[in-house]
Amino acid sequence: MSVWYAIPSARPPEEAAKVLNLWLERGYKIALRRDQNDWPYVGALVSYGAYRGYPAEVNALCRMILQVDPEAEWIVTGGDDVEPDPNKSADEIAVECEAEFYERHAREFRWINGERDPEKVRTFGVMQPTGDPFAGNCITRICGSPWMGREFCRRMYGGRGPFCEEYRHMFPDEELQEIAIKLGVFWQRPDLTHYHHHFTRIGNDAVYDARRPVPSFLKEANSPEHWKTFQNLFFQRKATGFPGHEPIP
Repeated sequence: MSVWYAIPSARPPEEAAKVLNLWLERGYKIALRRDQNDWPYVGALVSYGAYRGYPAEVNALCRMILQVDPEAEWIVTGGDDVEPDPNKSADEIAVECEAEFYERHAREFRWINGERDPEKVRTFGVMQPTGDPFAGNCITRICGSPWMGREFCRRMYGGRGPFCEEYRHMFPDEELQEIAIKLGVFWQRPDLTHYHHHFTRIGNDAVYDARRPVPSFLKEANSPEHWKTFQNLFFQRKATGFPGHEPIP
């Protein structure tokens, strides 16, 4: 069994590596998407190319991981400013997730598309650590740094991956949570923490200052125009049942 941390990364390599090394130390494998061929460190699976949007990049990384690693059971995503839970290893959390989702499928008869194979249903799920209290514990509303099982990644959105690619940056994480809840395969864990070094965060506190300068690579994604466009898309998709999310067999 292996667990991957898969993210698009735009920070300077030396900055991103400080956080990614923490994931490596906790037993995760690393997969990155970079705009430029500038990653100097070993120990990561890296692809390069122009940024196509967060959900498209994470989906592509998920497909790549599933192709190259038959032992990959869970894929975690987030950002190059998010830390792993400091108290449990990747394998420990993976075992807990698989037990939870197999029990849930069996107990609630949520056999997706009639699937009853325990080797498949145990990784058809999404788990979000919610122990970080940042910004009013906003992580409880979105899958901002979710654990996503192999079968969930393989089967969702017609086999494209776990995220809807109609979004660019904002709101795919909120749709992911809504979809996982709809399918009965969502688990929030306040006992686990993915600490987020958000650019508005003040020190190590849970409070934030929205007036802080936005990093250059996040300016478009944090603009009022971006927010309004993709919030409207989210509400439109929600009103119609999030078309296209359905899992393949």
